[in-house]
Amino acid sequence: MTISVSYDSGLGSFSVAQYLSAWATGFATAGHGSSNTGGFSNGSLSGDQYATHGANGSDYAFIADSDTSNGLHYVFNPLLAASDNKNHFLWGELDNVELGTGLGGGGGSDFSLTDFKVAFNGLDLSAASDAGRVGNEVQGVIYGLMQGNTAALATVLTELLGEIGEDLNSSFDDIAAAVASHAASTATTDVALVGVQDVSQDWAIAA
Repeated sequence: MTISVSYDSGLGSFSVAQYLSAWATGFATAGHGSSNTGGFSNGSLSGDQYATHGANGSDYAFIADSDTSNGLHYVFNPLLAASDNKNHFLWGELDNVELGTGLGGGGGSDFSLTDFKVAFNGLDLSAASDAGRVGNEVQGVIYGLMQGNTAALATVLTELLGEIGEDLNSSFDDIAAAVASHAASTATTDVALVGVQDVSQDWAIAA
């Protein structure tokens, strides 16, 4: 499993944990309901990407992305109870998650975020078509984000960052340095991280 992380330049000194906390607060889940369930970039119940913004007009949003064409799917079976484990769940391949503000795109084009952006790529999560909800990491990460809950994503990131001796309390810049050191010391690196400074911002994040 490999990971790459890109982030806006103003976020370099902040830890992953700080960022996840700030994003979850900004997503503002109160009132998140049937009028704001999100959608796929190029389909109704499946597609390359799934995205939604926060409740009550919050500008915070996330994009869940698959490297596989039409790689994410949603199961809705009207013959089963809504609470059934085999109903209302996501499956497929989840490779990338981008968090930030200013959701655009969709309706047949890729989603995008304009600001406060962090992308975690190479998550390499997968779930079969009959996976159901229980024990399904694809479902857990995406459904958690829909509720403004980053716990499932944090669990995945903790495992991947641990491979280079870092954790959620590491800053994005420190992680970048650790990955560079790791890459220099081995012929075949398992983890790659690139700091993308594409938007210069001065963000103050409260821990």
